[in-house]
Amino acid sequence: MKLLLLPLLAAFVLPNAVNAGYSSNVDLMTDETKLRAYLDSSTTTANSIGIQEEATIWIRCSLKDNLMKSFDAYIDTPSYNADNNNVALRWDKGEPAKARWGKSVDSSAFFAPKPKEFANKISNSDSLVFQWTPYNSGSRAVKFNLGDFKKDINKMIEAGCDFQ
Repeated sequence: MKLLLLPLLAAFVLPNAVNAGYSSNVDLMTDETKLRAYLDSSTTTANSIGIQEEATIWIRCSLKDNLMKSFDAYIDTPSYNADNNNVALRWDKGEPAKARWGKSVDSSAFFAPKPKEFANKISNSDSLVFQWTPYNSGSRAVKFNLGDFKKDINKMIEAGCDFQ
């Protein structure tokens, strides 16, 4: 019984691990290099059925012949958001700023209207609080600790994703 108690206690007491990643793949059909970086939020919020989940920031870039072909940035939420595309962002300890972002086809993600500016802001900030309003619900917010994510952003810049 005591052997089971220690891992269970550790799961509640220890901080969550940073869930972030970076990948670079070459599309064999187009010869495009596709770079992706993501960061899960450090806090959670209820998904559409009430289970706690993280939101995720995604930065994507495609390169061909050392030229950037596409670049986008979006935040994938754990909820269905319908046509609600008003969001608020709070960088570090600054004032919240409201914005209107594009939505994904399945209404679960928000696309930054100026993805290069958004990625630059990530590079120059330590945290981001992102707020949105899911369908038939009150506002939700999650926090992203951006420290380690900056390394992945720098890898993208070194590979040729020019968004500075």
